[in-house]
Amino acid sequence: MQRSDLRDGAVLARTELRAQVRRIVGNRRQLIGVVVGMLSFGLFFPLTFVSPVLDFAAGLVSGDPPLARFGTVLASAVTVGLYFGGATAINQTRVGKIGPLVRTSIPPEAVVVGRLASEVLQATVFALVPAVVLLGMLVVGAGTPLPALLVVLGTLPLLLAGLMVGRTLGATVRYLGLLSRLSAWAKALVLIVVAGGVFLAIQAAIPAVMGESDVSLSLSALLPGAPLQAYASVITAPLGATVRPLGVAVGLAALLTVPLALATTLRLESALLFDDRGDQSGDQRTVSRAVPRLLAATPSTRIAWRYLLRTRRNPKLVSHLSMVLFGGLAFVGSLVTQPDLLTALGPGGALVAGSVLAGATYCLNPMGDDRDQLPLLLTSTASTRHLLRGRVLGGIIVGGVVALGLGVPLGLLGDPPLRVLGRTLLTPVVLLAAAGTALGIGAVVPKFERSEYMNVERAHPSTVGMLSYFFGTMIVVGAGLVLVWLTVDRGPGSFLIGGWIVYLAVIATTGIGGYAYAVRKFDRLTMDEV
Repeated sequence: MQRSDLRDGAVLARTELRAQVRRIVGNRRQLIGVVVGMLSFGLFFPLTFVSPVLDFAAGLVSGDPPLARFGTVLASAVTVGLYFGGATAINQTRVGKIGPLVRTSIPPEAVVVGRLASEVLQATVFALVPAVVLLGMLVVGAGTPLPALLVVLGTLPLLLAGLMVGRTLGATVRYLGLLSRLSAWAKALVLIVVAGGVFLAIQAAIPAVMGESDVSLSLSALLPGAPLQAYASVITAPLGATVRPLGVAVGLAALLTVPLALATTLRLESALLFDDRGDQSGDQRTVSRAVPRLLAATPSTRIAWRYLLRTRRNPKLVSHLSMVLFGGLAFVGSLVTQPDLLTALGPGGALVAGSVLAGATYCLNPMGDDRDQLPLLLTSTASTRHLLRGRVLGGIIVGGVVALGLGVPLGLLGDPPLRVLGRTLLTPVVLLAAAGTALGIGAVVPKFERSEYMNVERAHPSTVGMLSYFFGTMIVVGAGLVLVWLTVDRGPGSFLIGGWIVYLAVIATTGIGGYAYAVRKFDRLTMDEV
């Protein structure tokens, strides 16, 4: 790589960073979200480790540094580096629409260097605050800054090595996905299988680590304990540890990994940058399909069918549902150690998941999803209500398949018929309320600008809106399930009747109110606002 490539990459990185800062500062909602995220992750999260960090600091200056605990800290640093490296490679954020100009004005290596520097620096900002807080605790616990300085010097090579290896792995995944020529649905299936397999393996290993099974495993057996502890002995030699030759080899290997992984990343991402085949992951078939007779009755039902058909052809339209996927994996992982939860919590979990999908699939950013068609939509229809109703119906179909298709069979396996009937009657009510509420949230925080998330560039729903909707839906639907359980087991008393009246009034208000607000908000929308 030439010096001019580094200079051009630095210019691109500065430009991207300035544009990102201006975009955040110029948007009050984004600025508040960043500040809240920095406070919660950067300040409050490290404070939960006050006692272990102080004990670790005291052990470092005791004359016999705790190498096993230091090895776990180093393993955590490698894991963090791998995560951020892989995430920045897959979830590349690009500010502005100057991609073709950039690719033709500077060498590809410079483009990759600029993007790599920009994305790594953005990720570092979020990790910097908790790191400073944790290091401050180390200084307080040790009474001297030397242990904190040694921890920084020892952790940095492994963190950089993990970051570069993670970036290489992320770029490799993207490149293999391009070479595979798989459809987007096939790629999603592979992702689910791989992520689910890793998660389930971790869930199966945790009981062994915690001593909850007969398998004689320990944390040091799962982690590369011996090499990292040997490396920790090199770092803590000024504090009284005996240096192990293996630790020197680990340090040299980490330092050598950084340039090798960086060179590999540059080659992979340069190839991705100029690949002429494009992204063929979506289904490119243009054959039209007639609307099924069941959904051909009204304009709204026909619109719902078109959204379902578009999603079938290109699942990237619902890429924001990855949060729901990973949340579902957490429940599936718990089944490894407690299979009886499938019948105990499965029916209620299916209703919660279906309610989340009813609103999250199409309603959290209705106009942002159709940003390219807004000129036609706003000038050819008197109201957006048909479009919004179509999105509601499409989401309810998706959510209903999960809530009823999974919930009813699981309920029949272990619940009395009356409880299954109660959940079945509750399902359409909460699905409608969830979809209407999601429309209201999408109208409060609409997102029209395109951004890249999970390697998908589109107008993704607001992160704050998604999280608020997800957790709010879980709480509200959970309350409904409790009312069903109490009604079936104890009978409809006056207290429960009052509870049902309040509950139905609340969800009706949020559902109908959200829909009415969205119609009013988007009917008044003008092109100047987007």
